Amino acid sequence: MTRTREAATDTEALLQAQSGVLERIAGGVPLPDVLTEVATTLERLMPDCHCSILLLDRESSTLRHGAAPSLPATYSSRIDGLAIGRDEGSCGAAAYLGTPVVAEDVTTDPRWIRYRDLAGAHGLRACWSTPIRGRAGVVGTFAVYHERTHQPTSRERDLVDRLTHLASVAIDHHALFGALADSEERFRRAFDDNAIGMAITAADGAVTRTNEALRDLLGRSEHELTGVRLAELFTPVTAPEAPYEATLRHPDGRTLDVVVSVSPVAGPDGVPVRLIANVLDVTQRRAAERERQAR
Repeated sequence: MTRTREAATDTEALLQAQSGVLERIAGGVPLPDVLTEVATTLERLMPDCHCSILLLDRESSTLRHGAAPSLPATYSSRIDGLAIGRDEGSCGAAAYLGTPVVAEDVTTDPRWIRYRDLAGAHGLRACWSTPIRGRAGVVGTFAVYHERTHQPTSRERDLVDRLTHLASVAIDHHALFGALADSEERFRRAFDDNAIGMAITAADGAVTRTNEALRDLLGRSEHELTGVRLAELFTPVTAPEAPYEATLRHPDGRTLDVVVSVSPVAGPDGVPVRLIANVLDVTQRRAAERERQAR
């Protein structure tokens, strides 16, 4: 495969992965499933590797299991709870230093002294790890393992950079809903900065608040959207369940394809008191799909 064709294949695969992952996030799919899809995407693009995503537990300064679709389960279990530090393997060091760490050969890399026997027992010879950065700083690591000595190429680094960002979006979005239950202030910051368009509505669907991503998508201000019901903003093209596909008419005349997911927030008595809507722009993905079908 030529470099030009390889780059085109990578771009299309990454676009599909981004749209698919963001749709899952908007649809409320559990974080481990979303991260598994991110890791699997890289494994498809780099068939000779194994990926692992670990999540930083700030209270204990350890890394916890997030996703590892093709690593041996016993290995993943043993590194669950890995301490962070300069000499704690590639992932522990990457989380501690905040920079990518490459161990071309774990049998000789000094950062792997405590873990090389474990890696060798599972046929792993090389590991490079990249910190995942969210709004609060490092939130985890994205590791790539090989069964032979390996130094990542520029293409591989670029792929990991793109997918690491996608993982950070998923992790930050997951933290948003934990923040809702934990702290209204944390929720406000996470809501306002979220990369996915979001709205908070009354129980009847009347918009009370929107974030910048949604206002940009709709081309309307907070004032213009307040009080408008969700049903007035979108035209469903599939059954209005969670999530459902819809279109919207932008003020500049464009018709955009979106995926909408609505989740109720219950009060103390269990009755919904408000709704949280996630709106994802899939216009580019749908256009690419229609183009492929027309060939």
